[in-house]
Amino acid sequence: MKVMDRVRESTVGRSIFRTPDRVTERDRAAGHWASFLMHLYPVKVRRVELTFKYSAFLGVASLVLFVSLLVSGIYLMFFYVPSPASAYGNIQSIQTEVAFGQYMRNAHRWSAHLMVLAVAAHMARVFYRGAYKSPKEFNWVIGVLLLVTTLLLSFTGYLLPWDQLAFWAVTVGTEMAAWVPVIGDQVKEVLLGGTTVGSATLLRFYVLHVAVLPVAIVALVTAHLWRWRKDSMLSSDEIDYPAAKLQPGLPPAEPDNGEPVVIEGHRVLGVVPGKPAAGDRKVLSDDDPVMVWPHLLVRHAVAALVVLLVTLLIGLAFDAPLREIANPTNTPNPEKAPWYFAALQELLSHFHPLVAGVLVPTAIVVGLMALPYLDRNPRFGPEFRRIARITFTIFLVIWIVLTLIGFAFRGPSWSWVWPWEEWHGEL
Repeated sequence: MKVMDRVRESTVGRSIFRTPDRVTERDRAAGHWASFLMHLYPVKVRRVELTFKYSAFLGVASLVLFVSLLVSGIYLMFFYVPSPASAYGNIQSIQTEVAFGQYMRNAHRWSAHLMVLAVAAHMARVFYRGAYKSPKEFNWVIGVLLLVTTLLLSFTGYLLPWDQLAFWAVTVGTEMAAWVPVIGDQVKEVLLGGTTVGSATLLRFYVLHVAVLPVAIVALVTAHLWRWRKDSMLSSDEIDYPAAKLQPGLPPAEPDNGEPVVIEGHRVLGVVPGKPAAGDRKVLSDDDPVMVWPHLLVRHAVAALVVLLVTLLIGLAFDAPLREIANPTNTPNPEKAPWYFAALQELLSHFHPLVAGVLVPTAIVVGLMALPYLDRNPRFGPEFRRIARITFTIFLVIWIVLTLIGFAFRGPSWSWVWPWEEWHGEL
Protein backbone atom coordinates (compact mmCIF):
# COMPACT_ATOMS: atom_id res chain seq x y z
CA MET A 1 0.00 0.00 0.00
CA LYS A 2 1.25 3.49 -0.84
CA VAL A 3 2.29 5.79 1.97
CA MET A 4 -0.32 8.34 0.94
CA ASP A 5 -3.03 5.68 1.01
CA ARG A 6 -2.04 4.73 4.55
CA VAL A 7 -2.19 8.38 5.58
CA ARG A 8 -5.66 8.75 4.07
CA GLU A 9 -6.97 5.67 5.84
CA SER A 10 -5.62 6.64 9.26
CA THR A 11 -7.86 8.37 11.80
CA VAL A 12 -6.10 11.70 11.28
CA GLY A 13 -6.09 11.24 7.52
CA ARG A 14 -9.82 10.56 7.34
CA SER A 15 -10.44 13.76 9.33
CA ILE A 16 -8.42 15.78 6.82
CA PHE A 17 -9.12 14.12 3.47
CA ARG A 18 -12.87 13.91 2.93
CA THR A 19 -12.60 12.47 -0.57
CA PRO A 20 -10.84 9.41 -1.99
CA ASP A 21 -7.69 9.62 -4.04
CA ARG A 22 -8.44 10.93 -7.53
CA VAL A 23 -7.08 8.56 -10.17
CA THR A 24 -9.16 8.76 -13.34
CA GLU A 25 -10.37 11.86 -15.14
CA ARG A 26 -13.89 11.08 -13.96
CA ASP A 27 -12.66 11.08 -10.35
CA ARG A 28 -10.79 14.33 -10.85
CA ALA A 29 -13.81 15.99 -12.45
CA ALA A 30 -15.98 14.89 -9.52
CA GLY A 31 -13.44 16.35 -7.10
CA HIS A 32 -13.34 19.56 -9.12
CA TRP A 33 -17.12 20.00 -8.99
CA ALA A 34 -17.15 19.27 -5.26
CA SER A 35 -14.51 21.92 -4.44
CA PHE A 36 -15.54 25.50 -3.74
CA LEU A 37 -12.16 27.00 -4.69
CA MET A 38 -11.76 24.86 -7.80
CA HIS A 39 -14.87 26.48 -9.25
CA LEU A 40 -12.58 29.38 -10.17
CA TYR A 41 -11.25 27.09 -12.88
CA PRO A 42 -13.02 25.10 -15.58
CA VAL A 43 -12.69 21.33 -15.38
CA LYS A 44 -10.77 21.21 -18.66
CA VAL A 45 -8.87 23.63 -20.86
CA ARG A 46 -7.31 23.30 -24.27
CA ARG A 47 -3.83 21.85 -24.17
CA VAL A 48 -2.37 24.97 -25.81
CA GLU A 49 -3.38 26.98 -22.73
CA LEU A 50 -0.77 25.10 -20.71
CA THR A 51 2.07 26.64 -22.71
CA PHE A 52 4.02 29.75 -21.76
CA LYS A 53 3.62 31.27 -25.23
CA TYR A 54 -0.18 31.24 -24.94
CA SER A 55 -0.47 33.78 -22.10
CA ALA A 56 2.99 34.04 -20.49
CA PHE A 57 0.96 33.52 -17.29
CA LEU A 58 0.56 37.31 -17.09
CA GLY A 59 -2.87 36.98 -15.48
CA VAL A 60 -1.38 34.88 -12.70
CA ALA A 61 1.45 37.40 -12.33
CA SER A 62 -1.03 40.28 -11.99
CA LEU A 63 -3.00 38.45 -9.31
CA VAL A 64 0.14 37.48 -7.35
CA LEU A 65 1.38 41.07 -7.42
CA PHE A 66 -1.99 42.30 -6.16
CA VAL A 67 -1.81 39.84 -3.26
CA SER A 68 1.74 41.06 -2.56
CA LEU A 69 0.38 44.61 -2.44
CA LEU A 70 -2.36 43.59 -0.02
CA VAL A 71 -0.04 41.75 2.36
CA SER A 72 2.70 44.39 2.41
CA GLY A 73 0.15 47.23 2.49
CA ILE A 74 -1.67 45.83 5.51
CA TYR A 75 1.66 45.53 7.33
CA LEU A 76 2.56 49.15 6.53
CA MET A 77 -0.85 50.41 7.67
CA PHE A 78 0.00 49.51 11.27
CA PHE A 79 2.71 52.18 11.31
CA TYR A 80 1.23 54.96 9.15
CA VAL A 81 -1.07 57.90 9.91
CA PRO A 82 -2.46 59.83 6.89
CA SER A 83 -1.60 63.32 8.10
CA PRO A 84 0.92 65.80 6.65
CA ALA A 85 2.26 66.30 10.17
CA SER A 86 3.19 62.66 10.63
CA ALA A 87 3.16 60.86 7.25
CA TYR A 88 6.76 61.61 6.28
CA GLY A 89 8.04 60.78 9.76
CA ASN A 90 6.07 57.53 9.72
CA ILE A 91 7.77 56.49 6.48
CA GLN A 92 11.17 57.30 7.95
CA SER A 93 10.35 55.25 11.05
CA ILE A 94 9.16 52.35 8.90
CA GLN A 95 12.46 52.38 7.05
CA THR A 96 14.72 52.67 10.09
CA GLU A 97 12.90 51.38 13.18
CA VAL A 98 10.15 48.92 12.19
CA ALA A 99 11.17 45.28 11.80
CA PHE A 100 11.36 44.48 8.07
CA GLY A 101 9.85 47.91 7.43
CA GLN A 102 12.23 48.97 4.67
CA TYR A 103 11.87 45.62 2.95
CA MET A 104 8.07 45.64 3.13
CA ARG A 105 7.96 49.14 1.71
CA ASN A 106 10.29 48.06 -1.09
CA ALA A 107 8.12 45.05 -1.88
CA HIS A 108 5.00 47.23 -1.85
CA ARG A 109 6.50 49.86 -4.13
CA TRP A 110 7.90 47.49 -6.74
CA SER A 111 4.81 45.27 -6.66
CA ALA A 112 2.76 48.33 -7.61
CA HIS A 113 5.01 49.16 -10.57
CA LEU A 114 5.19 45.54 -11.71
CA MET A 115 1.42 45.13 -11.44
CA VAL A 116 0.86 48.06 -13.82
CA LEU A 117 3.25 46.45 -16.30
CA ALA A 118 1.75 42.96 -15.86
CA VAL A 119 -1.87 44.08 -16.33
CA ALA A 120 -0.98 46.16 -19.41
CA ALA A 121 1.07 43.30 -20.89
CA HIS A 122 -1.74 40.83 -20.14
CA MET A 123 -4.22 42.97 -22.08
CA ALA A 124 -1.80 43.32 -24.99
CA ARG A 125 -1.31 39.53 -25.05
CA VAL A 126 -5.08 38.99 -25.05
CA PHE A 127 -5.41 41.38 -27.98
CA TYR A 128 -2.74 39.70 -30.08
CA ARG A 129 -4.35 36.32 -29.41
CA GLY A 130 -7.75 37.67 -30.45
CA ALA A 131 -9.27 36.51 -27.17
CA TYR A 132 -11.45 39.61 -26.87
CA LYS A 133 -13.78 38.39 -29.61
CA SER A 134 -17.22 36.85 -29.21
CA PRO A 135 -18.31 35.50 -26.77
CA LYS A 136 -15.66 37.13 -24.54
CA GLU A 137 -16.32 40.79 -25.33
CA PHE A 138 -17.57 41.76 -21.89
CA ASN A 139 -14.64 40.11 -20.14
CA TRP A 140 -12.37 42.34 -22.23
CA VAL A 141 -14.35 45.35 -20.96
CA ILE A 142 -13.82 44.13 -17.39
CA GLY A 143 -10.10 43.87 -18.20
CA VAL A 144 -10.02 47.50 -19.35
CA LEU A 145 -11.69 48.56 -16.09
CA LEU A 146 -9.09 46.53 -14.19
CA LEU A 147 -6.28 48.36 -16.00
CA VAL A 148 -7.81 51.76 -15.16
CA THR A 149 -8.37 50.75 -11.52
CA THR A 150 -4.79 49.45 -11.27
CA LEU A 151 -3.45 52.80 -12.51
CA LEU A 152 -5.62 54.66 -10.00
CA LEU A 153 -4.51 52.35 -7.19
CA SER A 154 -0.87 53.04 -7.95
CA PHE A 155 -1.50 56.77 -8.39
CA THR A 156 -3.34 57.20 -5.08
CA GLY A 157 -0.53 55.38 -3.25
CA TYR A 158 2.02 57.70 -4.80
CA LEU A 159 1.12 60.58 -2.47
CA LEU A 160 1.30 58.67 0.83
CA PRO A 161 5.06 59.09 1.56
CA TRP A 162 4.46 62.88 1.50
CA ASP A 163 7.86 63.69 0.02
CA GLN A 164 8.69 66.10 -2.78
CA LEU A 165 8.56 63.39 -5.42
CA ALA A 166 5.08 62.28 -4.36
CA PHE A 167 3.65 65.76 -3.70
CA TRP A 168 4.50 67.23 -7.07
CA ALA A 169 3.76 64.08 -9.06
CA VAL A 170 0.21 64.14 -7.67
CA THR A 171 0.00 67.89 -8.26
CA VAL A 172 0.77 67.36 -11.95
CA GLY A 173 -1.64 64.45 -12.21
CA THR A 174 -4.56 66.22 -10.60
CA GLU A 175 -4.02 69.36 -12.68
CA MET A 176 -5.10 67.33 -15.71
CA ALA A 177 -8.50 66.75 -14.10
CA ALA A 178 -9.19 70.50 -14.13
CA TRP A 179 -9.38 70.43 -17.93
CA VAL A 180 -12.40 68.11 -18.03
CA PRO A 181 -15.10 70.11 -19.82
CA VAL A 182 -17.85 71.66 -17.65
CA ILE A 183 -17.08 69.69 -14.48
CA GLY A 184 -13.27 69.94 -14.43
CA ASP A 185 -13.03 72.22 -11.39
CA GLN A 186 -15.48 70.10 -9.45
CA VAL A 187 -13.59 66.90 -10.29
CA LYS A 188 -10.32 68.45 -9.16
CA GLU A 189 -11.87 69.71 -5.92
CA VAL A 190 -13.32 66.26 -5.18
CA LEU A 191 -9.88 64.69 -5.64
CA LEU A 192 -7.98 67.30 -3.66
CA GLY A 193 -10.58 68.20 -1.04
CA GLY A 194 -9.77 71.82 -1.86
CA THR A 195 -7.88 73.85 -4.42
CA THR A 196 -4.39 72.50 -3.71
CA VAL A 197 -2.76 69.30 -2.46
CA GLY A 198 -3.05 69.29 1.33
CA SER A 199 -4.19 67.31 4.35
CA ALA A 200 -7.64 66.63 2.85
CA THR A 201 -5.97 65.31 -0.31
CA LEU A 202 -3.76 62.95 1.66
CA LEU A 203 -6.73 61.59 3.63
CA ARG A 204 -8.84 61.09 0.50
CA PHE A 205 -6.03 59.38 -1.38
CA TYR A 206 -5.39 57.16 1.64
CA VAL A 207 -9.05 56.05 1.85
CA LEU A 208 -9.14 55.43 -1.90
CA HIS A 209 -5.86 53.53 -1.76
CA VAL A 210 -6.53 51.23 1.20
CA ALA A 211 -10.31 50.72 0.95
CA VAL A 212 -12.23 51.84 -2.12
CA LEU A 213 -9.91 50.78 -4.94
CA PRO A 214 -8.82 47.43 -3.43
CA VAL A 215 -12.48 46.48 -2.97
CA ALA A 216 -13.16 47.53 -6.56
CA ILE A 217 -10.25 45.42 -7.83
CA VAL A 218 -11.38 42.38 -5.83
CA ALA A 219 -14.88 42.72 -7.30
CA LEU A 220 -13.57 43.15 -10.84
CA VAL A 221 -11.11 40.26 -10.51
CA THR A 222 -13.90 38.03 -9.21
CA ALA A 223 -16.10 38.94 -12.17
CA HIS A 224 -13.15 38.55 -14.55
CA LEU A 225 -12.27 35.07 -13.30
CA TRP A 226 -15.91 33.99 -13.31
CA ARG A 227 -16.35 35.10 -16.92
CA TRP A 228 -13.12 33.37 -17.89
CA ARG A 229 -14.33 30.21 -16.21
CA LYS A 230 -17.75 30.38 -17.94
CA ASP A 231 -16.19 31.20 -21.32
CA SER A 232 -13.59 28.44 -21.16
CA MET A 233 -13.54 25.90 -23.98
CA LEU A 234 -15.79 28.12 -26.11
CA SER A 235 -15.01 27.88 -29.77
CA SER A 236 -12.71 29.89 -31.95
CA ASP A 237 -12.49 29.51 -35.70
CA GLU A 238 -9.52 27.16 -35.21
CA ILE A 239 -11.27 24.63 -32.91
CA ASP A 240 -14.84 24.30 -34.19
CA TYR A 241 -16.00 20.77 -33.78
CA PRO A 242 -16.14 18.87 -37.10
CA ALA A 243 -19.53 19.29 -38.74
CA ALA A 244 -19.48 15.67 -39.88
CA LYS A 245 -20.09 14.60 -36.27
CA LEU A 246 -23.36 16.54 -36.11
CA GLN A 247 -26.71 15.33 -37.36
CA PRO A 248 -28.77 17.94 -39.27
CA GLY A 249 -31.86 19.05 -37.47
CA LEU A 250 -30.92 17.39 -34.19
CA PRO A 251 -29.15 18.67 -31.09
CA PRO A 252 -25.43 17.97 -31.03
CA ALA A 253 -24.67 14.53 -29.64
CA GLU A 254 -21.98 13.85 -27.10
CA PRO A 255 -18.96 12.13 -28.65
CA ASP A 256 -17.80 8.88 -27.16
CA ASN A 257 -14.48 10.31 -25.98
CA GLY A 258 -16.18 12.87 -23.74
CA GLU A 259 -14.81 15.95 -25.53
CA PRO A 260 -17.13 18.97 -25.66
CA VAL A 261 -19.05 19.59 -28.87
CA VAL A 262 -18.44 23.21 -29.91
CA ILE A 263 -20.69 25.03 -32.37
CA GLU A 264 -20.67 28.76 -33.15
CA GLY A 265 -19.34 29.88 -29.78
CA HIS A 266 -21.35 27.45 -27.63
CA ARG A 267 -20.45 24.21 -25.90
CA VAL A 268 -22.04 20.99 -24.76
CA LEU A 269 -20.03 19.19 -22.10
CA GLY A 270 -19.48 15.55 -22.90
CA VAL A 271 -19.21 12.76 -20.39
CA VAL A 272 -15.85 12.85 -18.64
CA PRO A 273 -14.33 9.48 -19.42
CA GLY A 274 -12.75 7.08 -17.00
CA LYS A 275 -9.19 5.88 -17.43
CA PRO A 276 -8.83 4.67 -21.04
CA ALA A 277 -7.23 1.44 -22.03
CA ALA A 278 -3.61 1.67 -23.08
CA GLY A 279 -4.44 0.90 -26.68
CA ASP A 280 -7.04 3.68 -26.87
CA ARG A 281 -4.68 6.51 -25.94
CA LYS A 282 -3.78 9.07 -28.56
CA VAL A 283 -1.28 11.85 -28.99
CA LEU A 284 -2.95 15.09 -27.91
CA SER A 285 -3.02 18.11 -30.21
CA ASP A 286 -3.00 21.72 -29.01
CA ASP A 287 -6.80 21.90 -29.25
CA ASP A 288 -7.52 18.75 -27.27
CA PRO A 289 -8.93 19.29 -23.76
CA VAL A 290 -6.84 18.35 -20.73
CA MET A 291 -7.68 18.34 -17.04
CA VAL A 292 -7.01 21.58 -15.18
CA TRP A 293 -5.79 19.56 -12.22
CA PRO A 294 -2.94 18.85 -12.18
CA HIS A 295 -1.76 20.22 -15.53
CA LEU A 296 -2.76 23.90 -15.43
CA LEU A 297 -2.81 24.36 -11.66
CA VAL A 298 0.75 23.11 -11.26
CA ARG A 299 1.97 25.53 -13.93
CA HIS A 300 0.07 28.40 -12.32
CA ALA A 301 1.61 27.56 -8.94
CA VAL A 302 5.12 27.55 -10.41
CA ALA A 303 4.47 30.85 -12.24
CA ALA A 304 3.15 32.41 -9.02
CA LEU A 305 6.24 31.35 -7.08
CA VAL A 306 8.56 32.71 -9.78
CA VAL A 307 6.78 36.09 -9.83
CA LEU A 308 6.86 36.28 -6.04
CA LEU A 309 10.56 35.37 -5.96
CA VAL A 310 11.43 38.02 -8.57
CA THR A 311 9.46 40.65 -6.64
CA LEU A 312 11.17 39.78 -3.36
CA LEU A 313 14.60 39.84 -5.00
CA ILE A 314 13.93 43.29 -6.49
CA GLY A 315 12.85 44.44 -3.03
CA LEU A 316 16.16 43.21 -1.64
CA ALA A 317 18.23 44.86 -4.37
CA PHE A 318 16.55 48.29 -4.66
CA ASP A 319 15.15 50.56 -1.98
CA ALA A 320 11.96 52.50 -2.63
CA PRO A 321 12.84 56.18 -3.14
CA LEU A 322 12.17 58.77 -0.44
CA ARG A 323 13.12 62.38 -1.11
CA GLU A 324 12.96 65.36 1.23
CA ILE A 325 9.65 66.20 2.89
CA ALA A 326 6.97 67.79 0.72
CA ASN A 327 7.36 71.54 0.39
CA PRO A 328 4.55 73.38 -1.47
CA THR A 329 6.74 76.51 -1.75
CA ASN A 330 9.64 74.72 -3.46
CA THR A 331 8.57 73.68 -6.94
CA PRO A 332 10.96 71.19 -8.56
CA ASN A 333 12.06 71.73 -12.13
CA PRO A 334 10.62 69.83 -13.88
CA GLU A 335 7.48 68.65 -12.14
CA LYS A 336 6.99 65.06 -13.19
CA ALA A 337 3.99 62.76 -13.08
CA PRO A 338 4.46 59.05 -12.24
CA TRP A 339 6.14 57.10 -15.04
CA TYR A 340 2.88 55.44 -16.18
CA PHE A 341 1.49 58.92 -16.92
CA ALA A 342 4.75 60.15 -18.49
CA ALA A 343 3.37 59.72 -22.02
CA LEU A 344 0.42 61.99 -21.22
CA GLN A 345 2.75 64.56 -19.70
CA GLU A 346 4.91 64.42 -22.81
CA LEU A 347 1.82 65.04 -24.93
CA LEU A 348 1.04 68.06 -22.73
CA SER A 349 4.24 69.69 -23.98
CA HIS A 350 2.97 69.43 -27.56
CA PHE A 351 -0.81 69.81 -27.34
CA HIS A 352 -3.45 71.74 -25.42
CA PRO A 353 -4.17 70.24 -21.96
CA LEU A 354 -7.75 69.50 -22.98
CA VAL A 355 -6.45 67.30 -25.80
CA ALA A 356 -3.52 65.66 -24.02
CA GLY A 357 -4.99 65.39 -20.54
CA VAL A 358 -8.65 64.63 -21.23
CA LEU A 359 -9.51 63.72 -24.82
CA VAL A 360 -6.58 61.36 -25.46
CA PRO A 361 -6.95 59.20 -22.30
CA THR A 362 -10.75 59.19 -22.68
CA ALA A 363 -10.45 58.11 -26.30
CA ILE A 364 -8.01 55.34 -25.34
CA VAL A 365 -10.26 53.92 -22.60
CA VAL A 366 -13.47 54.18 -24.63
CA GLY A 367 -11.75 52.82 -27.74
CA LEU A 368 -10.39 49.80 -25.86
CA MET A 369 -13.80 49.06 -24.35
CA ALA A 370 -15.50 49.36 -27.73
CA LEU A 371 -12.87 47.31 -29.57
CA PRO A 372 -14.54 43.87 -29.39
CA TYR A 373 -17.82 45.35 -30.57
CA LEU A 374 -16.24 47.26 -33.46
CA ASP A 375 -13.98 44.46 -34.67
CA ARG A 376 -16.39 42.29 -36.65
CA ASN A 377 -13.70 40.07 -38.17
CA PRO A 378 -14.83 36.56 -37.14
CA ARG A 379 -11.36 35.02 -37.43
CA PHE A 380 -9.00 34.64 -34.47
CA GLY A 381 -5.73 33.69 -36.13
CA PRO A 382 -3.04 36.41 -36.36
CA GLU A 383 -2.67 35.85 -40.10
CA PHE A 384 -6.30 36.98 -40.56
CA ARG A 385 -5.97 40.10 -38.39
CA ARG A 386 -3.00 41.91 -39.88
CA ILE A 387 -4.57 45.38 -40.02
CA ALA A 388 -5.72 45.21 -36.40
CA ARG A 389 -2.37 43.85 -35.20
CA ILE A 390 -0.34 46.45 -37.13
CA THR A 391 -2.55 49.33 -35.92
CA PHE A 392 -2.35 48.19 -32.29
CA THR A 393 1.42 47.65 -32.52
CA ILE A 394 1.99 51.14 -33.94
CA PHE A 395 -0.06 52.66 -31.11
CA LEU A 396 1.80 50.57 -28.52
CA VAL A 397 5.23 51.55 -29.87
CA ILE A 398 4.30 55.24 -29.94
CA TRP A 399 3.03 55.07 -26.34
CA ILE A 400 6.16 53.30 -25.12
CA VAL A 401 8.41 55.83 -26.87
CA LEU A 402 6.47 58.76 -25.39
CA THR A 403 6.71 57.17 -21.93
CA LEU A 404 10.47 56.71 -22.24
CA ILE A 405 10.96 60.28 -23.47
CA GLY A 406 8.82 61.80 -20.72
CA PHE A 407 10.37 59.66 -18.00
CA ALA A 408 14.07 59.52 -18.89
CA PHE A 409 14.83 62.22 -21.46
CA ARG A 410 13.20 65.34 -20.02
CA GLY A 411 15.01 67.63 -17.61
CA PRO A 412 14.71 71.21 -16.30
CA SER A 413 12.14 73.31 -18.15
CA TRP A 414 11.18 70.09 -19.97
CA SER A 415 14.31 70.32 -22.10
CA TRP A 416 15.93 67.27 -23.64
CA VAL A 417 18.56 65.54 -21.49
CA TRP A 418 20.33 62.22 -21.83
CA PRO A 419 19.80 59.67 -19.04
CA TRP A 420 23.49 59.62 -18.14
CA GLU A 421 23.64 63.38 -17.60
CA GLU A 422 23.46 64.99 -14.15
CA TRP A 423 19.66 65.14 -13.99
CA HIS A 424 17.66 61.96 -14.54
CA GLY A 425 14.09 60.73 -14.21
CA GLU A 426 12.55 59.31 -11.05
CA LEU A 427 10.26 56.41 -10.35
